[in-house]
Amino acid sequence: MVRLLSGWAAALVVWLVGFTVVSQLAGGAEGPATLSAFDRLVRLDVPWILISALMVIVTGAFCRDRTRLARWLPSLLLMPALAILAGLAGVAAGAVDPAAGALSAAEGVGGAAIGLLVAARIAEREKEGGGYW
Repeated sequence: MVRLLSGWAAALVVWLVGFTVVSQLAGGAEGPATLSAFDRLVRLDVPWILISALMVIVTGAFCRDRTRLARWLPSLLLMPALAILAGLAGVAAGAVDPAAGALSAAEGVGGAAIGLLVAARIAEREKEGGGYW
């Protein structure tokens, strides 16, 4: 249980640091509508994908046991799922455009999927004598 809580805490730190960096990157714009497509990609989209992936990977660093897959998958995906739901709550509250919210959710899911693939690969390597640092 301690490993699980530590993994979630590490994922929360990744999200907080990532959110701070993204806020600084997008700080000069009046809103997402004022960003060009390339600026939006570099300042918002790619960082959110990386943040979602890193949240899963760092949680996987603490929760390495894949013998109980029904426990391992939700453990790794909980924090990105909460971040995605928080973004969708902004859409429900009317603070975020629905199209932007849907794009953000899709990016979060994609990043979590990438992170899950990396975490699974690293956990496989652990069986071979490698694995997480």
